[in-house]
Amino acid sequence: MSKTLTCTQFFTQASTLKPQPAYLIIGKDAYLAEKVYATIKLSIKKSMPAYELITLYGDELAVSEISEYLDSYSIFSENRLIVIKNADRLGEEDKNRKQPEKQKRMLELLSDYLKQPEPTQVIILMAESVDGRLAGWKAVKDACLCIESEPIRHAGHMKSWLESTLREHGKSMDLKAKNLFLEKVELDFCAAENEMEKLFVYIGDRKNITEKDVNATLPISRTGTISDFYKALGSRNTQDVLAKMLDMLANDWKDLQILSNIIRFFMSIWKIHALRAKHITENEILKSHLNDIFETQRNDYLAYARKYSPTELPGIFKTLLETDAQIKLSMAESETLMTLCILKICRGE
Repeated sequence: MSKTLTCTQFFTQASTLKPQPAYLIIGKDAYLAEKVYATIKLSIKKSMPAYELITLYGDELAVSEISEYLDSYSIFSENRLIVIKNADRLGEEDKNRKQPEKQKRMLELLSDYLKQPEPTQVIILMAESVDGRLAGWKAVKDACLCIESEPIRHAGHMKSWLESTLREHGKSMDLKAKNLFLEKVELDFCAAENEMEKLFVYIGDRKNITEKDVNATLPISRTGTISDFYKALGSRNTQDVLAKMLDMLANDWKDLQILSNIIRFFMSIWKIHALRAKHITENEILKSHLNDIFETQRNDYLAYARKYSPTELPGIFKTLLETDAQIKLSMAESETLMTLCILKICRGE
Protein backbone atom coordinates (compact mmCIF):
# COMPACT_ATOMS: atom_id res chain seq x y z
CA MET A 1 0.00 0.00 0.00
CA SER A 2 1.11 3.55 -0.60
CA LYS A 3 2.28 5.85 2.14
CA THR A 4 0.57 9.24 2.37
CA LEU A 5 2.13 12.27 4.03
CA THR A 6 0.90 15.78 4.62
CA CYS A 7 3.18 18.57 3.44
CA THR A 8 4.26 19.27 7.02
CA GLN A 9 5.16 15.61 7.56
CA PHE A 10 6.98 15.45 4.25
CA PHE A 11 9.11 18.55 4.86
CA THR A 12 9.97 17.28 8.36
CA GLN A 13 11.00 13.84 7.08
CA ALA A 14 12.43 14.85 3.69
CA SER A 15 16.10 14.59 4.72
CA THR A 16 15.66 11.02 6.02
CA LEU A 17 13.19 9.60 3.49
CA LYS A 18 14.52 6.90 1.19
CA PRO A 19 14.41 7.68 -2.55
CA GLN A 20 11.21 6.42 -4.17
CA PRO A 21 10.64 5.22 -7.75
CA ALA A 22 7.46 7.31 -7.92
CA TYR A 23 5.82 10.24 -6.15
CA LEU A 24 2.26 11.55 -6.36
CA ILE A 25 1.72 15.17 -5.25
CA ILE A 26 -1.98 15.82 -4.70
CA GLY A 27 -3.63 19.15 -3.89
CA LYS A 28 -4.87 22.50 -5.13
CA ASP A 29 -2.22 24.67 -3.45
CA ALA A 30 0.14 25.30 -6.39
CA TYR A 31 2.75 26.97 -4.19
CA LEU A 32 2.98 23.98 -1.84
CA ALA A 33 2.94 21.49 -4.72
CA GLU A 34 5.89 23.25 -6.39
CA LYS A 35 7.76 23.40 -3.07
CA VAL A 36 7.26 19.65 -2.56
CA TYR A 37 8.42 19.09 -6.15
CA ALA A 38 11.56 21.17 -5.58
CA THR A 39 12.33 19.26 -2.37
CA ILE A 40 11.95 15.92 -4.14
CA LYS A 41 14.33 17.08 -6.88
CA LEU A 42 16.95 18.01 -4.28
CA SER A 43 16.56 14.58 -2.71
CA ILE A 44 16.87 12.84 -6.09
CA LYS A 45 20.16 14.64 -6.78
CA LYS A 46 21.74 12.86 -3.83
CA SER A 47 21.20 9.44 -5.41
CA MET A 48 21.22 10.58 -9.06
CA PRO A 49 23.66 13.54 -9.35
CA ALA A 50 23.05 13.80 -13.10
CA TYR A 51 19.74 13.12 -14.82
CA GLU A 52 17.63 14.17 -17.78
CA LEU A 53 14.50 16.08 -16.77
CA ILE A 54 11.36 15.59 -18.87
CA THR A 55 8.27 17.66 -18.04
CA LEU A 56 4.94 16.55 -19.50
CA TYR A 57 1.33 17.67 -19.10
CA GLY A 58 -1.48 15.16 -18.67
CA ASP A 59 -3.98 17.05 -20.81
CA GLU A 60 -1.52 17.16 -23.71
CA LEU A 61 -0.31 13.55 -23.70
CA ALA A 62 -1.32 10.85 -26.16
CA VAL A 63 -1.47 7.21 -25.08
CA SER A 64 1.43 6.31 -27.36
CA GLU A 65 3.56 9.13 -25.94
CA ILE A 66 3.21 8.08 -22.32
CA SER A 67 4.16 4.53 -23.24
CA GLU A 68 7.18 5.76 -25.21
CA TYR A 69 8.45 8.00 -22.40
CA LEU A 70 8.08 5.31 -19.75
CA ASP A 71 9.77 2.52 -21.71
CA SER A 72 12.48 4.30 -23.70
CA TYR A 73 16.01 5.04 -22.54
CA SER A 74 17.57 8.49 -22.38
CA ILE A 75 20.31 9.23 -24.87
CA PHE A 76 21.43 12.27 -22.86
CA SER A 77 21.95 10.78 -19.41
CA GLU A 78 22.05 7.45 -17.63
CA ASN A 79 19.27 8.63 -15.29
CA ARG A 80 15.94 10.30 -15.96
CA LEU A 81 13.25 12.19 -14.04
CA ILE A 82 9.81 12.26 -15.68
CA VAL A 83 7.36 14.80 -14.29
CA ILE A 84 3.70 14.68 -15.35
CA LYS A 85 1.82 17.82 -14.32
CA ASN A 86 -2.00 18.02 -14.56
CA ALA A 87 -1.97 14.25 -14.10
CA ASP A 88 -5.62 14.37 -13.01
CA ARG A 89 -6.42 15.43 -16.59
CA LEU A 90 -4.77 12.51 -18.34
CA GLY A 91 -6.66 11.76 -21.52
CA GLU A 92 -8.43 15.11 -21.72
CA GLU A 93 -8.22 17.42 -24.71
CA ASP A 94 -9.85 20.16 -22.66
CA LYS A 95 -11.89 20.42 -19.45
CA ASN A 96 -15.14 19.99 -21.39
CA ARG A 97 -14.05 16.88 -23.26
CA LYS A 98 -13.25 14.15 -20.76
CA GLN A 99 -12.25 10.81 -22.24
CA PRO A 100 -12.50 8.21 -19.46
CA GLU A 101 -11.43 5.29 -21.65
CA LYS A 102 -8.30 7.13 -22.72
CA GLN A 103 -7.49 8.05 -19.14
CA LYS A 104 -8.13 4.45 -18.05
CA ARG A 105 -5.63 3.19 -20.65
CA MET A 106 -3.01 5.73 -19.56
CA LEU A 107 -3.43 4.79 -15.89
CA GLU A 108 -3.09 1.13 -16.82
CA LEU A 109 0.21 1.91 -18.57
CA LEU A 110 1.45 3.83 -15.53
CA SER A 111 0.42 1.17 -13.03
CA ASP A 112 1.92 -1.62 -15.16
CA TYR A 113 5.20 0.29 -15.38
CA LEU A 114 5.23 0.98 -11.61
CA LYS A 115 4.99 -2.75 -10.86
CA GLN A 116 8.60 -3.01 -12.06
CA PRO A 117 9.99 0.53 -12.37
CA GLU A 118 13.38 1.21 -13.91
CA PRO A 119 15.96 1.84 -11.16
CA THR A 120 17.47 4.70 -13.19
CA GLN A 121 14.16 6.49 -13.64
CA VAL A 122 11.94 8.44 -11.21
CA ILE A 123 8.33 9.43 -11.90
CA ILE A 124 6.61 12.44 -10.29
CA LEU A 125 2.88 12.91 -10.85
CA MET A 126 1.23 16.21 -9.89
CA ALA A 127 -2.56 16.41 -9.64
CA GLU A 128 -5.16 18.67 -8.03
CA SER A 129 -7.15 15.59 -7.03
CA VAL A 130 -7.47 11.92 -7.94
CA ASP A 131 -10.39 9.54 -7.63
CA GLY A 132 -9.05 6.67 -5.52
CA ARG A 133 -12.22 4.67 -6.24
CA LEU A 134 -11.07 4.14 -9.84
CA ALA A 135 -8.98 1.01 -10.20
CA GLY A 136 -6.36 2.81 -12.28
CA TRP A 137 -5.78 5.62 -9.79
CA LYS A 138 -5.87 3.20 -6.86
CA ALA A 139 -3.11 1.11 -8.46
CA VAL A 140 -1.02 4.21 -9.22
CA LYS A 141 -1.48 5.60 -5.68
CA ASP A 142 -0.51 2.26 -4.15
CA ALA A 143 2.79 2.37 -6.05
CA CYS A 144 3.67 5.98 -5.11
CA LEU A 145 4.70 7.99 -2.09
CA CYS A 146 1.76 10.40 -1.88
CA ILE A 147 2.14 13.94 -0.54
CA GLU A 148 -0.92 16.10 0.07
CA SER A 149 -0.49 19.81 -0.71
CA GLU A 150 -3.79 21.13 0.61
CA PRO A 151 -4.16 24.88 1.25
CA ILE A 152 -3.76 26.18 4.79
CA ARG A 153 -6.94 25.57 6.79
CA HIS A 154 -6.27 27.21 10.15
CA ALA A 155 -3.76 29.13 12.26
CA GLY A 156 -2.22 25.94 13.63
CA HIS A 157 -0.90 25.08 10.17
CA MET A 158 0.72 28.51 9.84
CA LYS A 159 2.36 28.15 13.26
CA SER A 160 3.86 24.79 12.25
CA TRP A 161 5.08 26.32 8.99
CA LEU A 162 6.71 29.21 10.87
CA GLU A 163 8.55 26.90 13.28
CA SER A 164 9.75 24.72 10.41
CA THR A 165 10.94 27.70 8.32
CA LEU A 166 12.86 29.23 11.23
CA ARG A 167 14.51 25.87 11.93
CA GLU A 168 15.40 25.39 8.26
CA HIS A 169 17.17 28.78 8.13
CA GLY A 170 18.83 28.51 11.53
CA LYS A 171 16.89 31.46 12.93
CA SER A 172 14.90 32.03 16.12
CA MET A 173 12.05 34.37 16.94
CA ASP A 174 10.84 35.87 20.22
CA LEU A 175 7.41 34.68 21.38
CA LYS A 176 5.95 38.18 20.98
CA ALA A 177 7.46 38.41 17.51
CA LYS A 178 5.94 35.03 16.55
CA ASN A 179 2.50 36.06 17.76
CA LEU A 180 2.73 39.39 15.94
CA PHE A 181 3.89 37.74 12.70
CA LEU A 182 1.06 35.18 12.86
CA GLU A 183 -1.52 37.89 13.53
CA LYS A 184 -0.37 40.13 10.68
CA VAL A 185 0.41 37.66 7.91
CA GLU A 186 -2.28 36.30 5.62
CA LEU A 187 -3.27 32.64 5.98
CA ASP A 188 -1.46 31.84 2.78
CA PHE A 189 1.89 30.03 2.61
CA CYS A 190 3.13 31.95 -0.43
CA ALA A 191 2.35 35.34 1.16
CA ALA A 192 3.91 34.19 4.45
CA GLU A 193 7.11 33.07 2.74
CA ASN A 194 7.41 36.43 0.97
CA GLU A 195 7.09 38.23 4.30
CA MET A 196 9.60 35.86 5.90
CA GLU A 197 12.10 36.51 3.11
CA LYS A 198 11.76 40.24 3.78
CA LEU A 199 12.49 39.58 7.45
CA PHE A 200 15.60 37.52 6.65
CA VAL A 201 16.93 40.27 4.39
CA TYR A 202 16.17 42.89 7.04
CA ILE A 203 18.02 41.14 9.91
CA GLY A 204 20.97 40.04 7.77
CA ASP A 205 23.37 37.74 9.64
CA ARG A 206 21.58 38.18 12.95
CA LYS A 207 20.06 34.93 14.24
CA ASN A 208 17.16 36.19 16.36
CA ILE A 209 14.08 38.01 15.06
CA THR A 210 12.43 40.46 17.43
CA GLU A 211 9.00 42.06 17.66
CA LYS A 212 10.59 45.29 16.45
CA ASP A 213 11.85 43.51 13.30
CA VAL A 214 8.37 42.19 12.51
CA ASN A 215 6.85 45.65 12.96
CA ALA A 216 9.51 47.13 10.68
CA THR A 217 8.86 44.73 7.79
CA LEU A 218 5.10 44.22 8.29
CA PRO A 219 4.16 47.70 9.52
CA ILE A 220 0.50 47.68 8.55
CA SER A 221 -2.05 44.92 8.38
CA ARG A 222 -3.69 44.73 4.96
CA THR A 223 -6.99 46.51 4.52
CA GLY A 224 -9.93 44.54 5.85
CA THR A 225 -7.92 41.82 7.55
CA ILE A 226 -9.92 38.82 8.61
CA SER A 227 -8.91 39.28 12.27
CA ASP A 228 -10.46 42.77 12.28
CA PHE A 229 -13.56 41.38 10.60
CA TYR A 230 -13.83 38.64 13.24
CA LYS A 231 -13.54 41.24 16.02
CA ALA A 232 -16.42 43.19 14.51
CA LEU A 233 -18.48 40.03 14.03
CA GLY A 234 -17.67 38.95 17.59
CA SER A 235 -18.83 42.29 18.99
CA ARG A 236 -22.09 41.92 17.03
CA ASN A 237 -21.88 45.55 16.01
CA THR A 238 -23.94 45.52 12.82
CA GLN A 239 -22.58 48.77 11.34
CA ASP A 240 -18.97 47.80 12.06
CA VAL A 241 -19.40 44.34 10.51
CA LEU A 242 -21.04 45.83 7.41
CA ALA A 243 -18.28 48.43 7.04
CA LYS A 244 -15.55 45.78 7.31
CA MET A 245 -17.33 43.46 4.89
CA LEU A 246 -17.82 46.17 2.25
CA ASP A 247 -14.20 47.26 2.71
CA MET A 248 -13.06 43.70 2.05
CA LEU A 249 -15.18 43.44 -1.10
CA ALA A 250 -13.66 46.72 -2.29
CA ASN A 251 -10.16 45.26 -1.75
CA ASP A 252 -10.47 42.18 -3.95
CA TRP A 253 -12.01 39.75 -1.46
CA LYS A 254 -14.58 37.48 -3.13
CA ASP A 255 -18.06 37.05 -1.66
CA LEU A 256 -17.68 33.29 -1.23
CA GLN A 257 -14.28 33.82 0.36
CA ILE A 258 -15.80 36.13 2.98
CA LEU A 259 -18.71 33.75 3.48
CA SER A 260 -16.31 30.85 4.03
CA ASN A 261 -14.55 32.80 6.76
CA ILE A 262 -17.87 33.64 8.42
CA ILE A 263 -18.74 29.93 8.44
CA ARG A 264 -15.32 29.18 9.97
CA PHE A 265 -15.96 31.81 12.66
CA PHE A 266 -19.32 30.32 13.63
CA MET A 267 -17.94 26.78 13.59
CA SER A 268 -15.55 27.94 16.32
CA ILE A 269 -18.45 29.54 18.24
CA TRP A 270 -20.48 26.33 17.91
CA LYS A 271 -17.47 24.30 19.13
CA ILE A 272 -17.10 26.48 22.24
CA HIS A 273 -20.79 26.11 23.08
CA ALA A 274 -20.62 22.34 22.55
CA LEU A 275 -17.63 22.07 24.90
CA ARG A 276 -19.33 24.21 27.52
CA ALA A 277 -22.40 21.96 27.31
CA LYS A 278 -20.11 19.04 28.20
CA HIS A 279 -18.94 21.00 31.26
CA ILE A 280 -15.43 21.53 29.88
CA THR A 281 -13.85 24.42 31.78
CA GLU A 282 -12.81 27.57 29.94
CA ASN A 283 -9.17 26.97 30.91
CA GLU A 284 -9.34 23.51 29.36
CA ILE A 285 -11.05 24.88 26.25
CA LEU A 286 -8.29 27.48 25.86
CA LYS A 287 -5.52 24.98 26.48
CA SER A 288 -6.61 21.96 24.47
CA HIS A 289 -9.55 22.63 22.15
CA LEU A 290 -8.93 25.78 20.11
CA ASN A 291 -5.78 24.81 18.23
CA ASP A 292 -7.15 26.22 14.99
CA ILE A 293 -7.20 29.73 16.50
CA PHE A 294 -4.15 31.90 17.24
CA GLU A 295 -3.22 31.70 20.93
CA THR A 296 -3.53 35.47 21.36
CA GLN A 297 -7.12 35.39 20.06
CA ARG A 298 -8.55 32.43 21.98
CA ASN A 299 -9.79 34.48 24.94
CA ASP A 300 -11.51 36.78 22.46
CA TYR A 301 -13.43 33.84 21.01
CA LEU A 302 -14.76 32.90 24.44
CA ALA A 303 -16.15 36.43 24.66
CA TYR A 304 -17.52 36.24 21.11
CA ALA A 305 -19.39 33.04 21.99
CA ARG A 306 -21.24 34.90 24.74
CA LYS A 307 -22.70 37.22 22.10
CA TYR A 308 -24.36 34.32 20.26
CA SER A 309 -26.55 31.85 22.13
CA PRO A 310 -26.55 28.14 21.19
CA THR A 311 -30.19 28.37 20.14
CA GLU A 312 -29.33 31.03 17.53
CA LEU A 313 -26.68 28.98 15.76
CA PRO A 314 -28.98 26.71 13.67
CA GLY A 315 -30.66 29.81 12.22
CA ILE A 316 -27.28 31.42 11.52
CA PHE A 317 -26.00 28.35 9.68
CA LYS A 318 -29.26 28.21 7.70
CA THR A 319 -28.73 31.86 6.68
CA LEU A 320 -25.15 31.12 5.63
CA LEU A 321 -26.19 28.13 3.50
CA GLU A 322 -28.98 30.14 1.86
CA THR A 323 -26.55 32.97 1.11
CA ASP A 324 -24.07 30.51 -0.40
CA ALA A 325 -26.78 29.21 -2.76
CA GLN A 326 -27.93 32.73 -3.64
CA ILE A 327 -24.39 33.85 -4.49
CA LYS A 328 -23.99 30.89 -6.84
CA LEU A 329 -27.42 31.06 -8.45
CA SER A 330 -28.72 34.63 -8.13
CA MET A 331 -28.00 37.59 -10.39
CA ALA A 332 -28.04 39.96 -7.38
CA GLU A 333 -24.94 41.98 -6.49
CA SER A 334 -22.48 40.55 -3.94
CA GLU A 335 -22.83 43.65 -1.74
CA THR A 336 -26.60 43.17 -1.55
CA LEU A 337 -26.52 39.47 -0.72
CA MET A 338 -23.72 39.79 1.83
CA THR A 339 -25.38 42.81 3.47
CA LEU A 340 -28.64 40.87 3.90
CA CYS A 341 -26.69 37.95 5.34
CA ILE A 342 -24.87 40.16 7.90
CA LEU A 343 -28.10 41.92 8.91
CA LYS A 344 -29.89 38.61 9.56
CA ILE A 345 -26.97 37.28 11.61
CA CYS A 346 -26.33 40.38 13.72
CA ARG A 347 -30.03 41.08 14.32
CA GLY A 348 -30.83 37.48 15.13
CA GLU A 349 -33.44 37.15 12.39
